[in-house]
Amino acid sequence: MTDGTKARATTPTPPPSDYRLAVPDGWERIVLDSPERWTHRIDKLVKRGLRRTQATPQLEAALAERMRAQAEAAQANGGVEMYFVQQVLGQVPVSAGLVVTVLRPSPGTEPGDLADIARSLALHAADNDAVALVDLPAGPAVRHRYLRRPAPDDPDGNKLAVAHLDVYLAVPHSDQRLLLSFSTPTAPPLEPLVEALVTLFDSVARTLQWMA
Repeated sequence: MTDGTKARATTPTPPPSDYRLAVPDGWERIVLDSPERWTHRIDKLVKRGLRRTQATPQLEAALAERMRAQAEAAQANGGVEMYFVQQVLGQVPVSAGLVVTVLRPSPGTEPGDLADIARSLALHAADNDAVALVDLPAGPAVRHRYLRRPAPDDPDGNKLAVAHLDVYLAVPHSDQRLLLSFSTPTAPPLEPLVEALVTLFDSVARTLQWMA
């Protein structure tokens, strides 16, 4: 074996350069690259979404501001993109969201494997939480389904419980993790659809592909 062959044999496999995710029609994408770009995108989406409603300018401004705050918080935590959907199925309004986050270990710490994530989530789980290790086409993953109710003194005035599905995947040949965070409110009109939406969230997670 020549020195060149040895060098090629020991060259580590690089991590994927990107990922691909398929979402249903009607899911609006916001890239969390810069506040200037996502502010323009959010304003445009809010105006289009409320065009045929009786929403006041104040409501439109409040909704846009809330989405901007969500985008800022997501980016601060490593979020790279987010999706949201506002649709009406029959007479039932449907609302859902997805935030894609890249999780990086803190400097000087070990990333831990997916089993460590599952154990940590299970240790702090509430009674209605469900944590499991699952196999997806993109690789092993941790699936965490849970319900969260807002505090009575929520500063944003939230009153609705929110169903969440978080899916953690290990980025191949890397110490990073990719987190898909799905959510949907569970207001009375939506309660019959929650199970269907969670099934949809699982289906979206199964479309994830790593790109060379």
